[in-house]
Amino acid sequence: MNWEEPIGNKNKLVLAFDAKRLFNNFTGLGNYSRTFVRNLQRFYPEHEYHLFTPKISENEETEYFLNNENFIIHTTEGIKPFWRTFGMSKDVNQLMPDIYHGLSHEIPFGLDKKIIKVVTFHDLIYEKFPSQFNWTDLITYKLKYRSSAVRADHIVAISESTKYDLKDLYRVANEKITVIYQSCNEIFQTPSSEIELLPAALKGMSPYFLYIGSIIERKGLLQTIIAFAKLPQEHKKPFVVIGTGNKKYRKKVDDMIRYYKLENYFHFMNNIQNQALASIYDHCFALIYPSVYEGFGIPIIECLFRNKPVITSEVSSMPEAGGKGALLINPYSPDDIKNAMIRLNDETLYTELRDKGIEYVKSNFIAEATASRSIKFYREIRETAK
Repeated sequence: MNWEEPIGNKNKLVLAFDAKRLFNNFTGLGNYSRTFVRNLQRFYPEHEYHLFTPKISENEETEYFLNNENFIIHTTEGIKPFWRTFGMSKDVNQLMPDIYHGLSHEIPFGLDKKIIKVVTFHDLIYEKFPSQFNWTDLITYKLKYRSSAVRADHIVAISESTKYDLKDLYRVANEKITVIYQSCNEIFQTPSSEIELLPAALKGMSPYFLYIGSIIERKGLLQTIIAFAKLPQEHKKPFVVIGTGNKKYRKKVDDMIRYYKLENYFHFMNNIQNQALASIYDHCFALIYPSVYEGFGIPIIECLFRNKPVITSEVSSMPEAGGKGALLINPYSPDDIKNAMIRLNDETLYTELRDKGIEYVKSNFIAEATASRSIKFYREIRETAK
């Protein structure tokens, strides 16, 4: 599809979304759901937006949807087992929307055949790294998500990497998958002069290296610590880590920091709100993101929107997210990570990465562009179904 073509037909779309994570998950998949739906309604208010959820958490993240009359929220009394898999279909069928969109790997059984069924796949991490999941969750994901891929009329993949995995592991036909990149929260696209909420613990520490993500083996923090230990003294800077994770892996991380006597360099934080996180990006030297697998890698574009460079992996979806604003490394090689950290001290290269990075994200991931691509996609599949 050519996303640059004018949208054309302005007939109203009636859109239904699985909003369970939108209202109740406040990490990756919930953030995707809120950003995606908010941007659609913000730029295309002429359409109907129906949000289906078994329960609602009221907080700063959800107030936009709860206080906006343009969203019609459908909920249920009490907590019903398997509501997301079976229970919501009756309510959706009564509405008979043009399109039902499951925003995180799943669509319910029993939807009317006349409703166009779309599902977003973020990654197939449970297939690629099964050891990271307990047995019950692993079997559940494999059965439910593979079934959704089969039953969906169309799949949205958030990266070319995820599209490749769907074709490779689930044998999904190429024409059934459309890649629509995600945006990030609008706060990260706001000029720095309008944001200054740096946590007190970090004041006076800038510029620092920054790591954001779960502290688990796949994300590569251990290799990063080894890389940092190998840096010449003149290139060492404070290193801020934001995230929580596996206790056993965190112990390995702490042990490695103690082994290299780096306790004065590494600073751990968590539960950071987006406004403060934007300021943390603003004051960093660079983001270090050496994950071996991601569906997309949202911190990469958040950091590039804040006009700071990124060191990230040459595998999976990271090159798509980083574009020309990232130095790509072998995530399994501490020496490769170390060399990239040293290279960033070249002022010419540093400036080039910043300039190319902000240009890249503004061309591909701004809110209006991703919303436009999504609405055009909805229109095209509705016209095809007629």
